[in-house]
Amino acid sequence: MFFVVDPDREVAPQHAAYIWQRLWEMRDLAPISAVMPAVVSSPCPLLPDETADATLVATLTQVPAGSAWVSFEVDLVRYAGRDGELREALLDAALRSRVEEGERLHDETRWIDPDQAHDSRNNRRLSVFVRGWGDLVAIRGADPASLDTLRDLEALADRIAGVLGTASRDIAGASGYCPAIDITGAGVLRHGQEMNALWRRAVMNNGVRHRNLLTISPWDVFPRAAPAAFRYMNLLPVVRKAHSVSLQRDADIAHWQAADFRAFHERVAAILRSAVDAPPMARRL
Repeated sequence: MFFVVDPDREVAPQHAAYIWQRLWEMRDLAPISAVMPAVVSSPCPLLPDETADATLVATLTQVPAGSAWVSFEVDLVRYAGRDGELREALLDAALRSRVEEGERLHDETRWIDPDQAHDSRNNRRLSVFVRGWGDLVAIRGADPASLDTLRDLEALADRIAGVLGTASRDIAGASGYCPAIDITGAGVLRHGQEMNALWRRAVMNNGVRHRNLLTISPWDVFPRAAPAAFRYMNLLPVVRKAHSVSLQRDADIAHWQAADFRAFHERVAAILRSAVDAPPMARRL
């Protein structure tokens, strides 16, 4: 089962408290989404955001219904030294290999559902689920409540997204851009030679092979080796760097209360809504 809680809907306070108490009691029985509006985005600014109204079972990622994804997991802890410094060359190689493997699997997978087969051909979606954000902060001994710590994580997320995007563009150079770009541009090309040239230039500068790449779970801002401490919630804005959001939870929240559970989801909702509501140029270029 998959519950969707819309924090924008008007609900009497006593009813809201009851609902959240029940959801808290069922937290280990079903994933709960209160991150509305749920969308998936693209590293390519030529491709619009899409409504995520289904769940990818493998990673509990919110995705568009009927979409076809190839999923991988990359744990930052595996590439960190004892001081928390990342072995960047190894991490970059791992990220690139996931993109290359994902491209191969899209070619080789025989999707049973015709909608997924069509989506695979047009969008080449990847979910490279990068984990261990809170673990990395803990290993480094950094203060999760510090703005500098958040900025460091956001810079790392940007770097990871950049490596994934470069790998995707390299494949696009050899195999062609994501076909969805041509579908999006079909209407543009009817507006004359000048607009046609502008569109081709935009595709050359921004085109990728895979419509989606980076997945992050908001639960991964908490270290997995200790009970989830509230101060790590200050790291939640890193989720805005993802192209898709997972609801997978490995964090230990047994010491929380229903009110804490609700506060976490409402904070995630506010962060993701701010990313969705931002002007396209501000959040995608």
